[in-house]
Amino acid sequence: MTEVVTLTKCEYLVGELNEDLQPLVDMVMRNYTEGRNMAEDPEDIREEDIRIEFTPQVQRIVKTLCDEWKTAFGQEIESCYTGRLDQDHNESVWAVVHNPGDITQLHTHETAEDYRSGAHVSAAFWIQVPPDSGDFVFQYHKNPYLLMQQTIKAQAGKFLMFDSTMPHHVTKNRSDGLRIVISMNFKFKEEE
Repeated sequence: MTEVVTLTKCEYLVGELNEDLQPLVDMVMRNYTEGRNMAEDPEDIREEDIRIEFTPQVQRIVKTLCDEWKTAFGQEIESCYTGRLDQDHNESVWAVVHNPGDITQLHTHETAEDYRSGAHVSAAFWIQVPPDSGDFVFQYHKNPYLLMQQTIKAQAGKFLMFDSTMPHHVTKNRSDGLRIVISMNFKFKEEE
């Protein structure tokens, strides 16, 4: 008897949301112009992250993505932001503005110190994507000797959801315009 057994697999989810993107672009650009970055140190990867408001539209997008994940994988997730007063909602939802020539370095979103309480699922929602402004790239090991890449084309209104432990980066913005994405982190919903 022959049997196929899968030890690990890592799937991602891609789709589109029917959202009015202009209010999101306006909010991100206002905060970007005001210098509302997550970190001031240019060596800190969070320096490129822009704070955004947790508006009703952003909340709706977060809920929609939670529903999309559950439909696709049968697993409930929720925003890492719980609404506590001592918690910064921008640890769970923020924006990135890529100028011409900008990239995002290879990174992951999980909390290595305490994976159980950190991000389990991450998402990108592209809200402004000029042609040739960079692509999202997963980097993964097919086996210990083969390093592979999977490229996802960015497109305004498109979302991507993936395991937070997946290493990824963004290629160089070769356009003359600004590429804007809203990034999000989710955690597995605890059973009650």
